[in-house]
Amino acid sequence: MRILFATPYLPVPPDFGGARRIFELIRGTRRSHECRTLSLIGPKDDRVAAESEIGPIVPIPVPFTARMAAGHQRRTAQLRSLATAHSFQFRLYHHQPFQAALDHLVQTNQADLVQFEFSQMGSFYVRAGTPTILDVHNIEYDVLRQISRTGTATRRLFNLIEYRKFRREEIDAWSHATCCIATSALDARVIERHINRAVPVIPNGVDLEYFRRAALGEATPAQIVFVGAMRYRPNAEGAIFFVERVFPLIRQEIPEATFAIVGADPPASVRELERVPGVTVTGTVADVRPWLSVSQIVVVPLLTGGGTRLKILEAFASGRPVVSTHAGAEGIEVRDNAELLIADDPSAFARAVIQLANREELRSRLTDAAYDLVRQRYQWSSITTELRSVQARLLAEPSASRPLPR
Repeated sequence: MRILFATPYLPVPPDFGGARRIFELIRGTRRSHECRTLSLIGPKDDRVAAESEIGPIVPIPVPFTARMAAGHQRRTAQLRSLATAHSFQFRLYHHQPFQAALDHLVQTNQADLVQFEFSQMGSFYVRAGTPTILDVHNIEYDVLRQISRTGTATRRLFNLIEYRKFRREEIDAWSHATCCIATSALDARVIERHINRAVPVIPNGVDLEYFRRAALGEATPAQIVFVGAMRYRPNAEGAIFFVERVFPLIRQEIPEATFAIVGADPPASVRELERVPGVTVTGTVADVRPWLSVSQIVVVPLLTGGGTRLKILEAFASGRPVVSTHAGAEGIEVRDNAELLIADDPSAFARAVIQLANREELRSRLTDAAYDLVRQRYQWSSITTELRSVQARLLAEPSASRPLPR
């Protein structure tokens, strides 16, 4: 069968969570189906390199995509969106040439099923008779609601308006898909309440061949790392929270402790953290694995967000103990003090990190349990098998292939 993936950016290189998920789902689907990717691409994207990894790509060039750092063009587009009925999220993703290319591919029988990645892509229309899957990476409107509570007054107001607009658009996108899939049971229940249909859970995962388990003894004592694309505001806010409110408490007990912030496109507010003794801000790195292998502890100090964090699964696969907030660990089947430590307030978070730094047996117990979890539940090989099952079921049920009328 011919599966068309519709994506908001090229998922190659798969160097952050959203790109990694899309990349792995396409690769897994290609084991059984002919796949093509219809994608928005930015000025510096390498289509040739991407095609060598995921197969044929139909590119739709745009000035900027969601995988690019915020710049003047993006800020201007955000301001313009305030005067329209649509959210900035809608305007960022919805380009008429993309719809035209989608129409052509479906009408010329080059797609038996279309899988849209992210709710924002669900605004595109597919003719009746062609089944669609909407892969809901996060409940995006809820992320907007959360971040509307922080930042400057102007930023809070913009995100509050954006939340109200996009909530309507996102629920509409869920309703018009033949099938929605979610990354966690929590998100699936939210979607089900709105559309009154079952939502299969296709979780995030990890490649155990790529992220090899490293011996705990290889790590640098008291080296702490946080991995994530820093252009994503929840990651940037988490890094600032850790440096300003948690790291000083750790250094009081462990003066030699160091902290590395590893992720693409750090804004000025994150780059400035490097002025704090012991803090390193790497910016974009070609490979996060060396940073994981030399670090003794991985932290996920997220205060907001949604979906599930691949960074936790990758730390588990790499044999590194994790301290996370509840928000950071949400959606993954983990237990506090079993596979990781969970803490939310600064003092509790600092105590958890200090515990791990000082107790080898605790690090060993957590990493053993965490590795067993990803091996049993979160390998991409088994996750993509689940996805192919959903795809096959839709392709076998023509009566379920008609999108709701718009």
